Amino acid sequence: MSTWRHRGDPPKPRGPRRPSHYDYSRVSLSFESEGTTCAGWLYRPDDVDSPSVVAMAGELAAERRFGLRRYAERLAEAGYAAFLFDYRNTGDSDGEPRNLVDPERQVADWHAAISGLRERPEVDTGGIVLWGTGLSGGYALRAAAEDGRVAAVVAQNPMLDGSAVTGGRGLTGTLSALAAGARDKLQSRLLGPYRVPVLGDGSTRSVFDDPAVRTAYRSLLPPGSAWRDETPARLFLSLFRYTALSDPESLRCPALLVSGTRDDVAPAESVAALADEIPNATLVELPADHFDHYDRTFEQTLGHLLSFLQAVRPVE
Repeated sequence: MSTWRHRGDPPKPRGPRRPSHYDYSRVSLSFESEGTTCAGWLYRPDDVDSPSVVAMAGELAAERRFGLRRYAERLAEAGYAAFLFDYRNTGDSDGEPRNLVDPERQVADWHAAISGLRERPEVDTGGIVLWGTGLSGGYALRAAAEDGRVAAVVAQNPMLDGSAVTGGRGLTGTLSALAAGARDKLQSRLLGPYRVPVLGDGSTRSVFDDPAVRTAYRSLLPPGSAWRDETPARLFLSLFRYTALSDPESLRCPALLVSGTRDDVAPAESVAALADEIPNATLVELPADHFDHYDRTFEQTLGHLLSFLQAVRPVE
């Protein structure tokens, strides 16, 4: 494993630069995942005939509109195609109940997205890179290990287990969350899902109970978003036993892991420990929290991402 640690003072706040729309095109694409239609956008550079493509998905219960379009646009500007998609039950994709968080199904959505991209004539089907952030970062690592044919994988602040959601609540809080999950599983058969807030206002049980996390997550929502702040409570059950990569040595492709040293959602120590076990991993640590990569440290994070891509899939 190689490691690059960026030390020193945190960078000054800076909004991400948006490229010109003349540098790329964006088209809507869909794919089928176990019988359900999933929606996505393909960003394609205008001056590259058969670009490598980066498949992208975002945070827990988030839609593809939440902070990821900036990355897709800049990737396209740099000569890479980017496929940004919504999981089943989320955003513009079909499926009920809405905003369901289910690791097994969502990893299956990754495999379906990869299969769909391999049928696209306008991209280099041998140059597929997976890029996930937050919970999707863990999914991307697992999907890359299971697929075995992707060119590389990027995990940005990956949630490697469910401890960010199920841990830190104390015994009473953990039992309460698991009880809510069990209620949802039982109730959904007859009365529909029992839902809990993803963020909430601090007055009720929510997935993220840290006020700073709730505020930062809300900053990703675009103006006028119709996103509903709720998810079926069964996620507490699925995340309680969730592990991103049970066999790190099974991941054979080049991997870039990006972490924030101030991240309480995906602790840098856990990311570094996993990077030590992956055969061909590069670890980048930035003085950032979980959501700084969307804004304050966006340019630094993107710079490391593009350097990694140039090393594994150079633009011709």
